[in-house]
Amino acid sequence: MRTKEFSIVVLAALPLIWFSSCGKTSEPEVVTVSNISSEAVEDLLSSAFVVEGLACQRKSIGSGIAVEAGILTNAHVVAGTGDLHVVDRNGDQYLAQIVAFDPQTDLALLHADGLNAPPLPVALPKKGAYGVALVGGDGQIKAIPANIDRVVDINIADIYGEGEYRRKGMQLEADISPGDSGGAIIDSTGSVVGLVFSRSNKTDGVSYAVSSEEFPLVTEDISPNGVDNGECLRK
Repeated sequence: MRTKEFSIVVLAALPLIWFSSCGKTSEPEVVTVSNISSEAVEDLLSSAFVVEGLACQRKSIGSGIAVEAGILTNAHVVAGTGDLHVVDRNGDQYLAQIVAFDPQTDLALLHADGLNAPPLPVALPKKGAYGVALVGGDGQIKAIPANIDRVVDINIADIYGEGEYRRKGMQLEADISPGDSGGAIIDSTGSVVGLVFSRSNKTDGVSYAVSSEEFPLVTEDISPNGVDNGECLRK
């Protein structure tokens, strides 16, 4: 049975890309979540990445997750970027290429030569599910608790603020920070059910994610030689 959905318009949300003049490095952090063991979280972190590039002459930092087709992240994280890399939890960097890019659903897929990360399975999100968000906004990969409050249809402009498009998504209860865009929402089975793309600027602890229902738009439309990733976002 299809999960009941709500339609919301995201007007008061902040994109979660982080621009910085220099990078940050620190030791990986693990949290304990009631329905996911610390050992399972450790394994999940091996599939999560910090995504770094140069956009508008500034460093752009976001998050990404390994799935069968490649590394998923948000389109706004890699829009207009050059010198793009993914960084694993050990600090190892891999040169990345954008092989799919959709500014309307805010999804992008990356390929990184030499990267051997275990891909995570993909599943549909369910209202009320508890899990973790794998994020790297402060320059390290970590897991934070995340609860899916609602499964929603989100009416929102594309990443450049143009038009209005409907995305399958979810409203989250999670302590999301700048730079966490592209962070994977993982359910209790260890499956990716969505990617964080924004947080509310009016209500603490409320954020939004693109549903895994939208993933085929980039995972099934891959250009191995790379794609145009548009203009950078000027924030």
